[in-house]
Amino acid sequence: MSGNTQKARICVMAIGLLSIPVGLAWAGGHTWDINEVFTDSTGTIQFVEIRETGGGANETAVNGHNITSTNPARSYLIPPPGRTPPTSFKTLLFATPAFVGLPGAPTPDYVFPAGSVPFINTVGAANTVSYTPFDAWTYGAGLLPTDGVHSLTRSLTTPCNSPTNYAGQTGTINVGCALLGDCDNSGVLDGGDVAAFVRAQLGTPDVGDKPVCSEYCQGSLAANTVAFVDDLLH
Repeated sequence: MSGNTQKARICVMAIGLLSIPVGLAWAGGHTWDINEVFTDSTGTIQFVEIRETGGGANETAVNGHNITSTNPARSYLIPPPGRTPPTSFKTLLFATPAFVGLPGAPTPDYVFPAGSVPFINTVGAANTVSYTPFDAWTYGAGLLPTDGVHSLTRSLTTPCNSPTNYAGQTGTINVGCALLGDCDNSGVLDGGDVAAFVRAQLGTPDVGDKPVCSEYCQGSLAANTVAFVDDLLH
């Protein structure tokens, strides 16, 4: 093959690549980051959520990558197939078997095998959770809540958990409270819960109170109070 012929072929190939429509992008899987982690006190109910952070519509090739935890040492290989586009700013939900079917829980996209439970630590130690090899997030000791309702976000806030799957289904679980509104942990909703609710909001619970039962996850103290009073009156 002459030098001129080879150069001509290279030029044709280059022109062909440049002619691919801008809207078509190569499928990838590198713009996903760890977004939110959750555990109850026992470590049996947990989830890890990752989010596509770059706005890429074709970041479908998550399969073949691992979700890992350093404390304890865990690794989960994301199975095929890849995701259906568009992927822009969507989330993927990984959860333990005990999470599946809980009230308020969306269906996870992937379920960790029983042998990987707990997937993240529950003892207050520092941990690194990763979507390998593209993202690793380390949170410090004592930051991950274990009360069964609050989670830890990438911004190191601890709001009510908000697991969201790839289909956009979201929810909130509260596994730390058997009876929402039973703030004094008496087993019934009655007048004694009013003072306990106030103590919980002030951050000064009595011994035996159940502050997590005051968390209605409505986004504000006023909305939580309305929900609590509604439960109390009904």
